Amino acid sequence: MINKNIILEKYFEDIKLCASDMIKIKSRSGFEKELADYVVEKMKKLNYDEITVDPAGNIIGKVCGTGKGKSTMLNCHLDIVDEGEINKWSHHPYSGDITEEAIWGRGASDTKGTFAIQLYTPYILKKENLLPKGDIYVVAVVHEETSGFGSMYLIENGFKTDFGIVGEATENDIAISNRGRMVIEVEITGKSCHASIPHQGINPFNFLGDFLNEVTKFPVGEDEIFGSSTVSPTFISSSEKVNNTIPNTLILQLDYRNVPCDDEKTVLEKFEKIVEKTKKDGIKVQVRTVKVPIKCYTGLEGLGYQGEPAFKQNTEDEIVKVAKDVLDKYLDKKPEIKPWSFATDSGHFSQAGIQVIGFSPAEIRYCHTVEDQINLDLMKEGLIGTLVLTKELCDIEK
Repeated sequence: MINKNIILEKYFEDIKLCASDMIKIKSRSGFEKELADYVVEKMKKLNYDEITVDPAGNIIGKVCGTGKGKSTMLNCHLDIVDEGEINKWSHHPYSGDITEEAIWGRGASDTKGTFAIQLYTPYILKKENLLPKGDIYVVAVVHEETSGFGSMYLIENGFKTDFGIVGEATENDIAISNRGRMVIEVEITGKSCHASIPHQGINPFNFLGDFLNEVTKFPVGEDEIFGSSTVSPTFISSSEKVNNTIPNTLILQLDYRNVPCDDEKTVLEKFEKIVEKTKKDGIKVQVRTVKVPIKCYTGLEGLGYQGEPAFKQNTEDEIVKVAKDVLDKYLDKKPEIKPWSFATDSGHFSQAGIQVIGFSPAEIRYCHTVEDQINLDLMKEGLIGTLVLTKELCDIEK
């Protein structure tokens, strides 16, 4: 089906230059416009059939299949984290330097190196007369690093494909799960008064002590891959800025690292049971997940999720079995099926009914570091892997 040597000889140099060009563009969360413009122009040059920029600034490129196949999304994000102290870098973070072994700079591993491969995938399949039956969507989202807001916006506005390949670092293995994160906020309201007359107030600390004691016994979820969820009180604030006043309100935040069985609804219900058990007369308690304000480069504003949902695709699901079979056949190595050690946008897509895996040549050890890079040999292998994955998944008949 695919001749590796011919593909690499004809297209890999352009993919390298594309990755380097994107790394040269500083595209922090909320400031992705320059990179978005570059991607749109690149899709036009590569003859995509449809190119859409939605109100959040997400880019959805579509190349139509020959008909009657399942659709596949190739997904990466436009935004990057800050570069930090530039003098700590061996290569300037926005150089896009290409050496014999790697392409260097902020975002090389997370996720611009992988995205260059994804951008060229439908183009190569079409040029080589290998266009599959199903439609191919190449999707670049905004605000992944801050909240996953771009992917949330896509799903909430009806975007859906049959399959999804998320380009977060996997070292060309197949990622099928990740633990999630949510921040739980507990607002405790009593009645403020001077600390010298405490009987005239209602002290929210009286509730807090019992509540925190119960949190140590919290019934966390269990998973055969990740073990247990964890919950940690991490921050508290008071309505009063002096230490001689009983506060009217305390706000406690807890960091909850959740395994897939602990979704937001389940976790909040567990906390509500603790609130009911520890309630005190005159004290009101509200429990919620924390949302963060987001402003997109398009001007759209909204609330993003502080954290990411957990994600799990079963090894017997169609996408995992197909991916393992085709990659075993075409790659020199036998890819592992493994969890991600970090949170990704995959949970947003799987919650919408999309079968998702992770596949990328990037290495997690370089993400968010001053040695950010993507290895060229891994990129070559990742290009072949992405091509055969996309072709095989999109040729599955509906």
